Amino acid sequence: MFRRIKNIGYLKQGGIIACLTVMMLCLAVPMIAQEKTDKEVAARERMRDAMHIRFRVSKNIIDSHYMHNADSLKRIIEWVDEAKRDSMVDLVSVEFCGAVSPEGSVRFNRWLSNARMEALEKYVRNLIDIPEDIIVRNDHYIAWDELDEMVANSDMPNKDEIMAIIRSGNKSTGEQLDSRIDELKRMDNEVTWWKLYHTYFKHMRNAYTVLVTQKSDLALEYEKMMKPIAPTMGLSRSIPFPVSPIRLATSAAEPDTRYMYIKTNIVGLGLLMANLGVEFDLGNKFSFALPVYYSAVDYFKSTLKFRTFAVQPEVRYWLKDNKDGLFVGAHAGFAYYNFAFDGKWRYQDKDGKTPTLGGGMSLGYRMPISKDKNWKLEFALGAGVYPLHYDVFHNEYNGQLDDTRKKTYFGLDNVLVGLSYRIPVKKVQPKVK
Repeated sequence: MFRRIKNIGYLKQGGIIACLTVMMLCLAVPMIAQEKTDKEVAARERMRDAMHIRFRVSKNIIDSHYMHNADSLKRIIEWVDEAKRDSMVDLVSVEFCGAVSPEGSVRFNRWLSNARMEALEKYVRNLIDIPEDIIVRNDHYIAWDELDEMVANSDMPNKDEIMAIIRSGNKSTGEQLDSRIDELKRMDNEVTWWKLYHTYFKHMRNAYTVLVTQKSDLALEYEKMMKPIAPTMGLSRSIPFPVSPIRLATSAAEPDTRYMYIKTNIVGLGLLMANLGVEFDLGNKFSFALPVYYSAVDYFKSTLKFRTFAVQPEVRYWLKDNKDGLFVGAHAGFAYYNFAFDGKWRYQDKDGKTPTLGGGMSLGYRMPISKDKNWKLEFALGAGVYPLHYDVFHNEYNGQLDDTRKKTYFGLDNVLVGLSYRIPVKKVQPKVK
C-alpha cells in the first residue's frame, strides 16, 4: 500500500514537471516569434533621406541656377537611375512638402507653399512612376520649425528671445497675419526682423521631399542564402548586403519638357498674307522657328499689291529656360516678291525666278496669356541685309518692262505680333553638371 502511494506521489511530481515544461514552452514560443519579428524588422530597417530645393522670392518655378539647386537636381537624376535598376530596395513612401517665409499675405503664402509643393511633385513624377497610394502631401505653409533650428544654431545675441517667440505659436485666426510676425517686428525697431529676412528667410522658401525605402524581399532572401556560405569562406560573419542609401532630390520648372509651338503672325494676316509657323525647343536656352508667308492677292486693285512667298528660319536664344520673356534671334531670309504701291512702277524679282537670299537679327518678347501657359503672345522686330536683283515694270495691266536693277537692301525684315499655342512633344531628363 505504501509503495502504491509512493508511486502515485512520483506520478503527481512528474505531472507537475510536465505542466511546468508545457508552460515554459508556451511562453518561449511567442518570445521566439517576437525575436524573429524583431530581426525581420531590423533587417528591413527603413532608410530616410530628405532634400530641399530653394525658390526665389514669390516664385514657384524651379531655378537650377539658384543657390545649391543644381546639386539637388543632379542628385535626383542619380536617384532615379538607381531606383530604376535596383531590385534590392523597395520604395515605401514619398512625402512632398512646400513652405514659404513669413512675409506676404496669408492667402498668397498658402497658395505659394502649395504651388511649390506641386512643382516639386510634378518634377519628380515626370521622371519616375510613383504609386499614388505611397505619396504623402504636406503643405507646411510657413517654415517656422526651420527658422527655429537656424536661429538656434546661430550666434545671434538675442536668439533665446527670438526662439521663444517662434515657439509660442500663432495666436491669430482666419486671414490675419501670424501673430509671431508682429512680435518679431516689434523687437529693436525691426532690426532683428530684417536680419532674419536677409540671412534666413531665403532658406525657408523651399520645397522638399522625404524618401523612405527598405530592403526588398529579394534582398532578405539574398542575405539568408549568403549566411551559410560565410563559414566556408573563412569569414567570422555573414557577408553584408551592400545596400547604398538611395537619395532623392527635388525641383520644377517645370521638368525639362520640349515643346513645339504652332504660330501665326497677326500683322501678316492683316496684310492678307497667309502665314503659319512652327517652333521647336532645342534645349534650355535655344529654339528653332520656321515661319512661312504666302500672298497672291491684290489690295482691292491691280496697282496695289504685296505678293510674296517667303521663308525665314531663325535660331533664338532665350534669357529664361522656360522660353518666355526676352529672346535674341539670328535668321536667314528667302523670298520671291512682286509688289506695287499704287504708283508708276511695279517691282518683281528678275523673271520671277530670282528670289532674294539674306539674313539678319531680331529682338523679341513672349508671354503667356492663358492660365495653363500654353497660349502665348509674341512681339518681335528684325532687321537684315538682302541682295536684290529685280525687274521694274510700268504699274498697269500687262505693263511693259522698263529696267532691271541690282541693289542691296538693309532695313526691317520682320514685324511680328504673333499668337502661338505650345504642344509638349518630348520629355528630356535634365543634365546638370
